[in-house]
Amino acid sequence: MLTIRRRIFAALAAGGALAALLLVSACSNGGSAATPTSQTGTPAATGTSPAATSSVTPPTNIGKDDKAQVTGAGSTAIFPFLSKIADIYQKDVAKGVSINYQSIGSGGGIAQFTQKTVDFGASDIYLSDKQMQDIGAPVLNVPMIHWAVAVTYNIPNFKSELRFSPSTIAGIWLGNIKKWNDPAIKADNPNVSLPDLPITPMHRSDGSGTTMNFTSFLAGTSPDWKSKVGAGLSVNWPQGPGGKGSEGVTALVKQTAGAIGYVELSYALQNNLPVGAVKNAAGNYVKPTLQSTTDAVAATVATAPADLRFLIVNPPASHPDAYPIGASTWVLLYKDYPASKSSEVKAMVHFFWWAIHDGQKYATSIDYSPMAPDLVKKVEVALKSITVGGQPVLP
Repeated sequence: MLTIRRRIFAALAAGGALAALLLVSACSNGGSAATPTSQTGTPAATGTSPAATSSVTPPTNIGKDDKAQVTGAGSTAIFPFLSKIADIYQKDVAKGVSINYQSIGSGGGIAQFTQKTVDFGASDIYLSDKQMQDIGAPVLNVPMIHWAVAVTYNIPNFKSELRFSPSTIAGIWLGNIKKWNDPAIKADNPNVSLPDLPITPMHRSDGSGTTMNFTSFLAGTSPDWKSKVGAGLSVNWPQGPGGKGSEGVTALVKQTAGAIGYVELSYALQNNLPVGAVKNAAGNYVKPTLQSTTDAVAATVATAPADLRFLIVNPPASHPDAYPIGASTWVLLYKDYPASKSSEVKAMVHFFWWAIHDGQKYATSIDYSPMAPDLVKKVEVALKSITVGGQPVLP
């Protein structure tokens, strides 16, 4: 029998329609995927901080007697992690709880959460002040996992590992670098024989936090990119085809000779695609790995604000081993839910409490970086502030 991990990616490789799954089964019985709605805009850095309701840490099996189906939608990047831990949670902790999550992209998740058609959203970028105001009710942005945005490519019969400077990456997606043997790529890879092959850059077609993190990296390192394209969940791409979700971009890269794309690291690794080393602020070319992503997280979370809205792209040169395009996925939660949703919300909060504690130990097995202990403490405060009908869920 296939492992959960392999089943997840086998389903994703079969097509985006299979990505909306009932997570406890890992490959069947899910809700239908909705069409993602693109969101744009640069997130602000300020917001309302959650307040703690208790200093007592509840046990991680607090939800063992819960019975509910919890619905969520959004980020494709967090899908493999949620799939794995939801399955384990139901088997080992709360047999009566199922998590029905639609992997439709951050933009779609934000839209469904705003429309209150799901219990929680998931986004690879936190909500901006305007987005939070548009929702019209107090909202929490709760980080759940960290990962790397990988630059992956398909050069037939090419065995060497490639390196990319930020200016080269920007030049490729701007359309200024058109072939793999371009002088800019040669300068990054002086001892590599590069083919005379056209480059086809791929991008996300849906509103995507992966796109926000990738374009934020480019906007922060390339003045040309910043002035011509900028950063956002969706941008006006100068060229190249788009794919829906990380699974869509991965499929496009895999089937197109000469292609290059940006995806969550797990998607590249599970599809046996190479990933490039990217030049960081210290001048080092660093591959996306668990350790280099953890180093990027360490550069940020120590000073993460109480409202938990932060980016882990472009870590400072004081962290020479950090991969420069790190990312986080946030679950989007209301601070107060109606009393009519009591069963679902209690099951959901108990699940996420377990996820930030016991669930983190499963992160590395599917190429995610677990949360730093200091960040876990801040997330505990956020989860303890959630109420149902004005009554706290956690003690």
